[in-house]
Amino acid sequence: MNNKTAVIIAGGLNTRINMIKPLINLGGKQLLIRIHDVLKEIFSEIILVIRQNQDGEIPDLGLALKMYVIEDEFPNKGILSGIYSGLNSSINEEVFIIGADYPFLSKNFINYMSKISEGKRSIFIKNKEIINPLHAIYTKSEWQKIFLKNLNSDSQLSPKQIISKSKSNNLEFINFSKIKEEYKESLFDIDNLEDLKKAKQIITRKGHAIRPDIRPEGV
Repeated sequence: MNNKTAVIIAGGLNTRINMIKPLINLGGKQLLIRIHDVLKEIFSEIILVIRQNQDGEIPDLGLALKMYVIEDEFPNKGILSGIYSGLNSSINEEVFIIGADYPFLSKNFINYMSKISEGKRSIFIKNKEIINPLHAIYTKSEWQKIFLKNLNSDSQLSPKQIISKSKSNNLEFINFSKIKEEYKESLFDIDNLEDLKKAKQIITRKGHAIRPDIRPEGV
């Protein structure tokens, strides 16, 4: 385990699914616990970002899992503020940003991304021309400044737009089509009820609640 930070963005309003996604029980485990079980094997620091004044089970569960729980520094700014807040709070330069709705994270794939980064390069997944700002590695010193400038701007861009317009020489894109099939499920997220149904089907097909590469001790 090296000096690397993982940030879980969990402040969403869940308007498209009408469920608290980090608390969804999938294969006998809540999503937030499934994610944490993978990240704790890789990262020396795990930060959970929530909305300002967000009460309830999510921050309590984060604290129980010994995460560093913080609030968005810029309220009502969505994922842009969540990513910035995580970067700003990180004690490490290499920061892996993930949403709280990725049930099948692969330790091997995240380590593969980290190996490319070496703590010096930001790594993003691109599917055709669509850039995913989550399941991504950011270098704190560079992106913290870029996101803060945008948050203070009158015409704010989305994280996807910010990344696509970046002139940085220290970023690299991984083409989704070139990713090994065994790693692609790591990029699956639950955005709606149809995705949740598919996730349950994947669990059933595998015959176990946990993928072999993220199975916790004792299972």
